[in-house]
Amino acid sequence: MRVPSIHIRRVLKFQLVAWVGTLVNMGALWLLKGRFGFPLAVAGACAIELAIIHNFTWHYFVTWRERVAHTMGDYFIRLVKYNAVTASIDFACNLTLLMILTKYAGLHYLVANMLGMLAGPIFKFLANEFVIFRNKVPVEGTSSDG
Repeated sequence: MRVPSIHIRRVLKFQLVAWVGTLVNMGALWLLKGRFGFPLAVAGACAIELAIIHNFTWHYFVTWRERVAHTMGDYFIRLVKYNAVTASIDFACNLTLLMILTKYAGLHYLVANMLGMLAGPIFKFLANEFVIFRNKVPVEGTSSDG
């Protein structure tokens, strides 16, 4: 059995996108909760979803660009899959810790959010590498045999 290889450049791209996504998430949470007064659970869920869409778009066009078809249909099909997988991980890790650490540990919601975001990256990378972006799309004029 051949073990799939993970390329360090892809991991670095994934992490760079994740760090920018963290800024998107934190900014959205600060605006929604801190400035507009949305309930924490609503603000947290919206911030997570905005970061998910941001990150997916960068992963589609940069991190895993050689594995996608670059069509609207492919983009939206993968976005739905990505959203389901990533949102499951984010809501399980991030939103749960955000709520628990804020309510029971008394942490500031932005600190709790950062701690929640640290919980899921390895699971998200593996899900993306082996589920969402696993299929290589053959380039015109080449065979799909690799």
